[in-house]
Amino acid sequence: MFDDLTVDELETELLARERVIGRLRAEQLELLRDLDAAQVAVADGCRTMVEWVSGRLDVDHRTASDLVDTSRLADTDLEASLQRGECAFDRTATTARLVATGADGETVAFSQALNLGAVRRLVASNKQRTVASEQEAFSARHLIIQPSLDESVWRLRGLLAGYDGRIVTKALLEEADRTPVDVDLPRQSRATRMADALTTVCARSLGESGSQGGGEPVITVHVDAHRLATTRGQAGITIDNGPTAGISLLEEALCTGRVELTATTVDGRPLAVGRTTRVISPRLRRFVLNRDHGCTAAGCTSRYRLQPHHVIPWSDGGRTDPDNLTTLCWYHHHVVVHGRGFRIDPQSPPHQRRLLNPHHRDPP
Repeated sequence: MFDDLTVDELETELLARERVIGRLRAEQLELLRDLDAAQVAVADGCRTMVEWVSGRLDVDHRTASDLVDTSRLADTDLEASLQRGECAFDRTATTARLVATGADGETVAFSQALNLGAVRRLVASNKQRTVASEQEAFSARHLIIQPSLDESVWRLRGLLAGYDGRIVTKALLEEADRTPVDVDLPRQSRATRMADALTTVCARSLGESGSQGGGEPVITVHVDAHRLATTRGQAGITIDNGPTAGISLLEEALCTGRVELTATTVDGRPLAVGRTTRVISPRLRRFVLNRDHGCTAAGCTSRYRLQPHHVIPWSDGGRTDPDNLTTLCWYHHHVVVHGRGFRIDPQSPPHQRRLLNPHHRDPP
């Protein structure tokens, strides 16, 4: 249809279509105003007009909200500009919200020279914050943590009042900035580092509270002896009655806390209940950390949250003695080794430990 057009002609046609869309949106706003006045949403059993529009037009909730809010807020001049194709619908909707905040004519006129992101920030900054609105935002605070059925992944969502949200964001950003960027992992976005930061902050809190009460919290490892045997060690281990443990998760648990082992038979009867013990005792931990003076991963100079780690994994028969223990920082221990599956090259020098890619376990 447009094969014979030049780039400039294609752009002209694109802009012309946007003006057509604007005129149609202006007509929609008028129709929505009449439907809203007729309380069609209530009549059709919808909770809100936005819900009704989203369902009837099969559009995203944000698009429906823009349509409804603009139909209620827009003045005749804005709609006339939209009808004439002088501005796009998104700018009309954002400008209408700016007008609704009580902005004067000079501010509204100034906003027309700004990009939409700047106008939206202007809307946010122009909103009046009352004591009632602040209390309402604080009362609505919540955090929901939803695990999958096997607790292998967890989803978080929630809402915080303005100042609380700023505190949490600042703390996580500062923690994330301490985490090195892995150039070999292009998908490691800021969001990934924020997730690591949240885990770090919570782990530190548990460590601090645990130290005041006598050490790290006890980790209970439950072993279903029948499942463990029939799956050749691939199933049958859970931690704290929660997530099913694979080898990496089990090895990390054995590195970082006090462990209590409970084994059961096929019918659920206790087979053995071990004593609460530390795989790495406090005395041995202090000795290893003092001996290594920091993270021993080659090239790393971090001293952040240092943790002892088995060079030859405990699950592979590695002994818990000084010669088989090395010190790693939190990033190399939690993220690289236990998270991404790297192993320590046992042939590498004690203070320049090389890390073996999980797909190439043997030393080069």
